[in-house]
Amino acid sequence: MTPNVVRCLLIPISGGQLLLPNSVVAEVFPYNEPERVAENQPNWLLGLIDWRNQRIPLLSIEEALSLPVATSAKKYRTVILYGLESTAVMPYYALRAAEVPRSVAVKEEDLTEPSSEKRTGLVFSVVYNTETVWLPDFSYLENLLKKSQVFSRLT
Repeated sequence: MTPNVVRCLLIPISGGQLLLPNSVVAEVFPYNEPERVAENQPNWLLGLIDWRNQRIPLLSIEEALSLPVATSAKKYRTVILYGLESTAVMPYYALRAAEVPRSVAVKEEDLTEPSSEKRTGLVFSVVYNTETVWLPDFSYLENLLKKSQVFSRLT
């Protein structure tokens, strides 16, 4: 019997890494500076990018989740995510990765007890191969985007 394995991407962000199932990631590609949405846009909203003839919002996951922010990334990447809740209004959104994400196969035994640390926007943090990784709450991220009304500016 083969163990249950979930294919994931380990996404480097400043100050740590995210662990995302492959099923929520549409594409990873080189980073381009986004276009600002408004003069008073939130810190977590980097702006809009063009992707496959669509304009989608790009967010700073560190700012959105109140995680440590460092500006010393060598090669930013853009990670396109599928919208999970309001797919008609928000089919895609993106986050900025600090480096090239790495594909991993995760088994239940690879993850140890969740950290007792509680942060808004995170489902929990776990230890994967001796390193703490964060699992984001996609509902929280998508609600941030909905409340910002960035999608009303795209139409």
